Parts: sequence; C-alpha cells; structure tokens
Amino acid sequence: MKQKIAVLGAGTMGAGMAATYALYGYPVSLYSRTEDTLHRAKETIQNALETMVHEDMTDEKAAKQATERIVYTTELKNAVRDAWYIAETIAEKKSAKTELYQTLDVMVPDNVIFASNTSYMNIFEFISESRQKDCVIAHWVAPPHIIPLVEVVRGPKTSEEVMNQTIELHETCGKTPVRMERYVPGFVLNRLQSAMTREVMYLIDGGLCTAEDIDKVVKTSLMPRGMLLGVVERMDFTGLQTVANGLKNGSYQPAPPVCEDSQIFRLVEEGNLGAKTGKGFYDYGGNNLTGVLEKRDRKR
Repeated sequence: MKQKIAVLGAGTMGAGMAATYALYGYPVSLYSRTEDTLHRAKETIQNALETMVHEDMTDEKAAKQATERIVYTTELKNAVRDAWYIAETIAEKKSAKTELYQTLDVMVPDNVIFASNTSYMNIFEFISESRQKDCVIAHWVAPPHIIPLVEVVRGPKTSEEVMNQTIELHETCGKTPVRMERYVPGFVLNRLQSAMTREVMYLIDGGLCTAEDIDKVVKTSLMPRGMLLGVVERMDFTGLQTVANGLKNGSYQPAPPVCEDSQIFRLVEEGNLGAKTGKGFYDYGGNNLTGVLEKRDRKR
C-alpha cells in the first residue's frame, strides 16, 4: 500500500492535487481550517473526477476508489499524522506560510518532505535550518488534475534524494516534472506568463485589439505551434540568425510596466475577478464556479 500524503489547503489547487494523488493510489488527508472550504473542495473533487470519467481520462471504478482514499479534516495534527510527503497549498501570504511551517516543524517527525505549491514565493527563507534538506517547491498548474506540468525547485540545501523522490512521485501520478536547480521568482511558467501578460495589457489598454482577438491569435498560432515545438525549439526552426537580428536591432521594444489605470485593475476594483466571480475580461454568465470549471475541463 502506498504511503499517505497530506495536502494542506483545500482551495481549487489543493482539491485538484488531492484528487490526483488519490486517483493514483495514495491515501490523502486534505486539510482546511474551515468546514465550508472542505465542503466546497469535496464538490470540486467529485466534479473533477466525474469530468475525467466523462472524457475517458479514468473510469468510474478508479474515480470511486479515489474519493474513498481522501479524508477531509480541520485538524492539522490529524492531517499530517503518518504522512511521508506534505504538500502545502495555502494562501500566498508570507505570514501564513511562516506560521504553518513553524507549527509543522514541531509537529512533524524528521525526514518528512515539505513541498510548497507556491507560485513565486521563496519559502526557503522562512523554513527552519533543520528542515532545509527536506524542503522543495513542487508547483502545479491549474487545473491541477489535468495540466501535466509540475515545476520542482531545489532550495539551497535540498537533498538530491528529496529532489528525486519528488520528481518520481509526480511521474508516478502521470505528471511531467521539470527540474530547477535553484529558486528564481516565478520559476519558468510564471516568468513566461508575466512577460506575456504585460504585452497583452499593452495591446488591450492601447486599444489595438480586443481580448477576444488576442486569444484568437494565440489559439490559432502560438499555442498549436507550441504544442509541437515549445518556444526554444521554435527559435531553431525560425532560424537563430533571424531571432538574433530581431533582438540586436530592437525590431520592437518589450511592453512597459502595466499602467495604473489599466483595464485589469479596473475590473478588479469592480469585483470582476474572472471565472470565480462569473465575469472578468469575459462574461461567464453568473457565479456558478463549478459549472464554469466543468465547462473548461471538458475542453480538449
């Protein structure tokens, strides 16, 4: 029997991670401070597994077994008891993460792996010296039960054994781990997305094209081509002299920082936060997040 995994934080990411670990045979303890969050997580997991069955990504028997492997708890001590691997996916707040890791440091035996799902924070700065060798970042991508990537980031003292165990775990769960030998804010994916976001907002705020047209460009060129070549190999096929000349000649300058009156800031101020509120750049027809997520997950 496989050893227990504790997932701390039961939001969208934590729920999807728990579902994935459970689907691949691991007993999972999913922790949140509130029963309401756990109730939503249970619904999210059920919906995710049903979608995966419908899309032939798993079968009904495996989905049912996965749900039976997940235990929901508001007691941190119960969540981490007997776990060999702890996946932390709580809010991106330094104070919250620091407090959690300080508590775990006292509560959890030596040699248990601490793996943070942080998108950009340097968690190695606020984890005790004694835990550094067993600490790693394992950054999943939404929707976590579907997207293969997991960025595995080594801290200054993370052991090779822990790196290998983390990579092997996620390969076992059908993921594609990418190894980073040291921390850099945003890792690979979010650094690329951040650069792209600045360009997107430059085009939208400048009135050069609509959000829909930008997505049309990406869906009919960048993303299909990226599926085959990625972005680095694509440069080889373009011809490195062409790419180098473009960089050297400054054919176009990168977009400036996003301006204070950008449309994205106005949307946030209005409470239009995207899919989870039913409206962002696009109108999702209400705030039924479960339905919106299901519709997204069925796109293949």
